[in-house]
Amino acid sequence: MNFKDLTCRVYLSIERLKIHRIVRRIPLMRRSVKILAKLLLPNTPIWVQVRSGISQGMWMRLNLQKESRLWLGEHEPTVQSALVTVLLPGMVAYDIGAHVGSIALGMARLVGRSGRVVAFEADPETAENLIENRDRSGLTTHLEIVSSAVWSYSSSRISFRRGGEKRSHGGVEMEGQHPVLGSGEVIEIPAVTLDDFVANSRLVPQLIKIDVEGGEYEVLSGGERLFSMQRTLIVAEVHHKRAADQITSWLLGHQYCSRWIAPVEKFPCCLLAWPESFKGSHWIWTNEAHSMSNRLAKVAAT
Repeated sequence: MNFKDLTCRVYLSIERLKIHRIVRRIPLMRRSVKILAKLLLPNTPIWVQVRSGISQGMWMRLNLQKESRLWLGEHEPTVQSALVTVLLPGMVAYDIGAHVGSIALGMARLVGRSGRVVAFEADPETAENLIENRDRSGLTTHLEIVSSAVWSYSSSRISFRRGGEKRSHGGVEMEGQHPVLGSGEVIEIPAVTLDDFVANSRLVPQLIKIDVEGGEYEVLSGGERLFSMQRTLIVAEVHHKRAADQITSWLLGHQYCSRWIAPVEKFPCCLLAWPESFKGSHWIWTNEAHSMSNRLAKVAAT
């Protein structure tokens, strides 16, 4: 066992005792949590296996000081639970704003080799990292990665602001739209609409997960044919009120039902949406911990 392994195990032991979570709730002690992470966790990307959640056991190359929640599998529990409950073998699903694959990897395992997940990641460097994680996790046959933004119109060049301190904070910066927390450089990347991608690939998604740092409405706007004809399920992280208001009107116009799950600070919040005609909307009410642990245990056993 090398020194990095030893310090990571110490950090995990603290997590299991829930000391970390208790300390985080005390405002004056939050800084000590960050200091502890800096002392125990490496500040360079290393290969680790996800500890829990939808992608438990999957391999990812992460900077643990900055991305420990991805390693622990603690991020976006409501999104994870919804996906674990509704995704079945053979389904086709899109992950728009896949980042390094912390959720896409698990989605691909859930749909299995008979299904397909298409993961869109706009930042080219992050997309390369996602490809590495997919290949190391043995998911090359049913996880396709597209290095492109998804937007309201297709273009060979669109402005994208990189995340900066946290690479997950990047997003399209066009026509008054900008990522909520993005602080990095602006680069030019390609963009595609959902309708154009479906027409060219003929991969029609039954579910779409969206997390694009404020541009969620623009993603939906580029899928008029898809949502009118195929009635795809939607799981989205919505990052500000303007997007929420726009999406609320869009859902009504497209005859979609919805459930909004918001934290105390209101945003980002989780949107679960389904067409009025959809039978099986019980998936949005499933108990998170119970449903996830049971389903993952079944998947692992197959």
